[in-house]
Amino acid sequence: MATHFWAENLAETAAYCKTAFPADTAQVLKQAALICAQTFLFSDHWEMERTQIPVHFEGEIDWATIPAGDAEWLYAMNRHTSFVNLGKAYRFTGEEAYAEQFAKLISGWIARVPLTDKSCDSTWRSLEAGLRCENWLRAVRLLEGSAALTKELRAQIDASLLIHGAYLAKKNAGFHLLSNWGVLQDHGLFLLGVYFDDAQWRTLAIERLTENLRLQVMRDGTQWEQSPMYHCEVLHCVIDVLTIARQNSIVLPEAFVQSVYAMCTALAKWLTPTGRLVCQSDSDDTDARDIVAQGALLFEDGTLKAAAGEHLYSENLWDFGTAVLPLYEAISPAQPAIASTQLPDSGNYMLRSGHDADASYLHFHCGCLGSGHGHADLLHVDVSAFGEDILIDSGRYTYVNTPLRRQLKLPAAHNTTRVDDTDFSVCVDSWGYSKLAQPLKGEAVYTETADYVSGMHLGYMDKGVLAGRKIIFVKPDIFILMDEFYAQGTHSYEQNFHFGAGTVTIKEHTVQWNGKKAVAQMHFLGNDLTMTQTKAPYSRDYNALSEGDAVKICKQANGFASFCTVLAVGSAVKQASVTAELVPVTSFRLDKTITAADAQAVRIVKDGREVTVIISHGEVVSEVDMLCANGHHGYGKVLLFTPENPKGICLAW
Repeated sequence: MATHFWAENLAETAAYCKTAFPADTAQVLKQAALICAQTFLFSDHWEMERTQIPVHFEGEIDWATIPAGDAEWLYAMNRHTSFVNLGKAYRFTGEEAYAEQFAKLISGWIARVPLTDKSCDSTWRSLEAGLRCENWLRAVRLLEGSAALTKELRAQIDASLLIHGAYLAKKNAGFHLLSNWGVLQDHGLFLLGVYFDDAQWRTLAIERLTENLRLQVMRDGTQWEQSPMYHCEVLHCVIDVLTIARQNSIVLPEAFVQSVYAMCTALAKWLTPTGRLVCQSDSDDTDARDIVAQGALLFEDGTLKAAAGEHLYSENLWDFGTAVLPLYEAISPAQPAIASTQLPDSGNYMLRSGHDADASYLHFHCGCLGSGHGHADLLHVDVSAFGEDILIDSGRYTYVNTPLRRQLKLPAAHNTTRVDDTDFSVCVDSWGYSKLAQPLKGEAVYTETADYVSGMHLGYMDKGVLAGRKIIFVKPDIFILMDEFYAQGTHSYEQNFHFGAGTVTIKEHTVQWNGKKAVAQMHFLGNDLTMTQTKAPYSRDYNALSEGDAVKICKQANGFASFCTVLAVGSAVKQASVTAELVPVTSFRLDKTITAADAQAVRIVKDGREVTVIISHGEVVSEVDMLCANGHHGYGKVLLFTPENPKGICLAW
């Protein structure tokens, strides 16, 4: 049958991308120039493990080399994203030098990197073999018409791809069912089934991929490994299968198609207001709107378009060609009335003040670990406003089994709590844990005025401590974090907070953070608190390490304990005046003071607007009664009073 792969009108597509995406074009040409000089730097948009230091080869290339002791470099080298860069550069310029370098590299690789029992663990891992299939086919498609792409070279490439297909068809074990590996390799097998018109390979790949998605994708659309980046890698593969299947009139199982759609909607919810991934678990700070836009196109979905943005991205043009430009424009964006949302099965909650790029945003995680890629981040929060990260996840940096790798996975590297200077989940090496805390998902309530989410975990039950966190978001710019510890005996407690790029100053129990566009104040309320400001490592991209400000707040208590933290965000253009204090809670009928172990209230004033929140830590009303604070009264576990709602809103009963 006649096969179709991605954009058909390549000359028009290249011309459009040169004009519409000059930065992307410049990056491609920069990469291609390095590759022609036999220098390799893996920095593409969706490179899974980016590198920061170029590696140069004189003479023949050693495809099995491992610079700096990180095998991920070898894997990146043998995925051959470099071939796609050469193909795009050829389309942009028409210069045969790019095609000639491709011919030199791929023929050299085919001749010198055979499939053996030993290479199956390095250059021929099934993961790399699957990714190579896509990158080779994309490169060949882009280089069509070049004199360098001779019949002899095409025959060599096809012969090697047949070896790839036979190899991938045999690679299937229990590990591949649940790991992202299975999806990435069988995506390659599907492409080869289309390319060679091999119905057996196509059918086998579709059957495997459908089963992969059945096992790996939760009801809320989240890929189970709890890494937004690996969610995207899996989604790229399966949405590409859907794209190629439609281009070639191949019918896919409805369960497969619905899983792809669910993953698209989950990604749209997960993204920050600027369309980027939070560095949750093993993830990098990456703009993922191109994948959401691809979903919007394929499903003609306005909600996905609203998350992706008004215009397509360069990746979309290389996939579909310019013919889809009016199709995308015709999709009407659809925004939900309330911007906050959740992925309840995976325990990810996103609180937003609105849908614009400057919106206040908090991401809260209280869900399963998510395999070796998961980090010990229960009750962690990320916070951003006006397009800047205020509280961040420390990221991953490396997969090499080093003390730093383990440090970045542990609770203290996240914006969460610890008890008695111990970890609720204990990391033992790059991938394994000797102890895992059990999460207890709480409530999630979203209203026009305020949102409420909560969660707990059992990681300190061996110490007789139940740890939890309640979060109240008073829209558009105030977050209240109430950390609760239901305990017996005396324990030490700590909060850890890691700040994004900016300046951090501490005055008494207040932290002031200043960025370029955003500012934030954190008020730590209560007595007997000690605060320490330090520098801590963090990573926004693989192999890129930075140092930022971190603050630790400590206290010791007997029995029940809590931290009450108020985080107010705002624009750097207009510095806000913010005060926050704990106020007494009393009984409405009996007019007696409620102990802090039973209930607490906080009064916040920002730019003259006063907000009062009452939080009950347990069952305190035994008769007909209500809780009072700061002149307000009501019944419930979490009560909010604002100038617009003086009689209060109950966020939790």
